[in-house]
Amino acid sequence: MTAESLPGRLRVTLNVIVYQYGKVASTSLVTTFNKMRGVSAHQCHFFGEDAFRATVTRLCNPDTNDYFFKHSLGQLAENLKAYRLYHRKDPAEDDRCIVLTVAREPFDWFRSSLVQEIEGHIPALTLSLRDRGVESMDVEQIVSEGLTLLLQRIGGAIDSVEGGIDALVPAKRRELDQLIPFTDTEDFEAFLFILSRFLQPHWWFRTQFSPEFGIDLADMVDVGAGLLRAPTEKSDVYLARYEQLEAAFAQLLELENLPRKNLVRVNEGHAKQFAAEINAVFETEFAADLKARSRSEITLALGYD
Repeated sequence: MTAESLPGRLRVTLNVIVYQYGKVASTSLVTTFNKMRGVSAHQCHFFGEDAFRATVTRLCNPDTNDYFFKHSLGQLAENLKAYRLYHRKDPAEDDRCIVLTVAREPFDWFRSSLVQEIEGHIPALTLSLRDRGVESMDVEQIVSEGLTLLLQRIGGAIDSVEGGIDALVPAKRRELDQLIPFTDTEDFEAFLFILSRFLQPHWWFRTQFSPEFGIDLADMVDVGAGLLRAPTEKSDVYLARYEQLEAAFAQLLELENLPRKNLVRVNEGHAKQFAAEINAVFETEFAADLKARSRSEITLALGYD
């Protein structure tokens, strides 16, 4: 039920669907929008029937660990509500909906996502170290050594195919256990999940964003301050660059005739457990070299090369 249908409540005249591949300031954006009069914002990490089916499949998989089961289950209902809102029939003439997505340099996004989700990844890191005396390691060491090995494996995956990241289709990923050593099948399956996270910002626009909204990044017009825009039949779709988020957000507010408002800061990564250990691994020369090799059609299109 939306706010406009409830008597005595403030009428919503703008719905904002903040839809992106996760951990890119979505909570901050939604919190800020929801402090504005007449605006209702909804956070969405997967959108569309194929994405919902994939989520249900993941939820039904007994190998999905408790951390990711809990988060996917909680997101599913909210994402369905946002999808239904976007596709509703016969909205009031003055009741609009816009979509906002956020892009971030993919390697930096992956580091940040690990900081945010490390609790869910520690079991996989532990599996990868079973032949390296993991029983005697504390959790900090598991995080440090496990992530170091993870980046080495990702580097091997990129080097294994001609064409790099753009050529790492699911079938090619399935062949990686023939090229990279793993402790066992369980370790390999856990690696494939984290590898899919690493690849997400490179693949998401072409596999989820563009098919759902019928637009390519090339269709979007630069409207200034790190903000791109494309009209669709149902709404305007915006893309903000994370690296210019404050300016892009201010530009969006101006274009939508909304009052200027500073972004609320929430869920910042520097305060997360094991953030120091994760950042230390990503500050090594090997990580810098891997970042330089982590190029794709998306990094080129968004100017991250």
